[in-house]
Amino acid sequence: MTSSRRRPVQARSVAALVLWAGVPALALLSIAACAEADATEVDAGDSSVVARPPPTDEASILDGGAEAEAEASLPPCAVGNLCGVPLPLSIGHVVAMAGRSKNDVWASASRGELLRWDGQTWTKADSGGLDTFSNLFITPDELWGVSGNLVMRRGLEASSVRSFRLRERFIGMTGIAVLPSGEPYVSFGATWNTTDPHDYLAKIQDFDTKTIQVVAAPVDPSTDRPLAMAARALWLVPDEALWLVGDRGRVVRYSVSPVGDGVVIPLDSQVDLFAAWGEGTHLWAGGSNGTILHFDGAAWHRETTGASATINAIFGFSSTDIWAAGDDGTILHFDGTTWSTVPVAGYAGHLRTIWGSAPDDVWIGGELAMFHWGALP
Repeated sequence: MTSSRRRPVQARSVAALVLWAGVPALALLSIAACAEADATEVDAGDSSVVARPPPTDEASILDGGAEAEAEASLPPCAVGNLCGVPLPLSIGHVVAMAGRSKNDVWASASRGELLRWDGQTWTKADSGGLDTFSNLFITPDELWGVSGNLVMRRGLEASSVRSFRLRERFIGMTGIAVLPSGEPYVSFGATWNTTDPHDYLAKIQDFDTKTIQVVAAPVDPSTDRPLAMAARALWLVPDEALWLVGDRGRVVRYSVSPVGDGVVIPLDSQVDLFAAWGEGTHLWAGGSNGTILHFDGAAWHRETTGASATINAIFGFSSTDIWAAGDDGTILHFDGTTWSTVPVAGYAGHLRTIWGSAPDDVWIGGELAMFHWGALP
């Protein structure tokens, strides 16, 4: 096992623009402004760089009333029910969520939309720009988000929004987690103008001076070389571990308090993994073809779900109460013994994020839709 190496990296205002928009019914227009790059830097306007861009079939949601049909077909919000909840969105995806309580939940959506649930309604909040945050993390007094090469933090007041952009190659941030000590870590699924695939975890050393420290890639025991990885999800088990999962069945566990050397958790599969949730020494990871895998601290187990659509999100409260969601309106629930399908009548959009404050207060978001399990005021 090698010791951790950390390299300071000075960040400055650098951006890449991918502005994705659509119009209802008969036309769907995508606009992208690509940054020009030389050997050392990239300059562009402010917007988002999404590691896994949304699909281009949103016309099926806009023209055909899938969202309205789903809301009309679902029962009202009540104990043991899944219901549809209105959003102040006219187009796009709910991409990520995080919350402090049942009356304080945040969600990011396409085109830089930031939404907040106050216990009564979802309303828009200021995100500071057009960046679509691929991941959110919440602390008792701040909300953090990452998008492409942008790191954002804010309190409850819109005037508290602060952000900075990483330089050159660091543009594909896919996750963020803030340790109990206050140290923020970010994961990367892509880099710009570099062939080094080993820089996929970094500590934000100093937000004000825009400095990060790259954490060394762990050694792959099968090759005795640093593991190459495109990290697609980052999950923190406080005081226990930072987990990274990614393409081709890559899984890495970092000890925390403090963050130490990463350990490769070998997986006998090449499936792409996009979601992770864990507690203690256990991890559940989801990915392509309906795959859900469980690591029990010693060995991997493939879960039987009956699903075939890609799993984009996993969230749980215990080993006997876990939710998963993915493409084609797929929602699954695990009760400790069996994975069962939770139907969403009339909805076939792609679902991307899950968060809940309690077993009877679970939010699931995706294409032009937000669903809730349990009663609401």
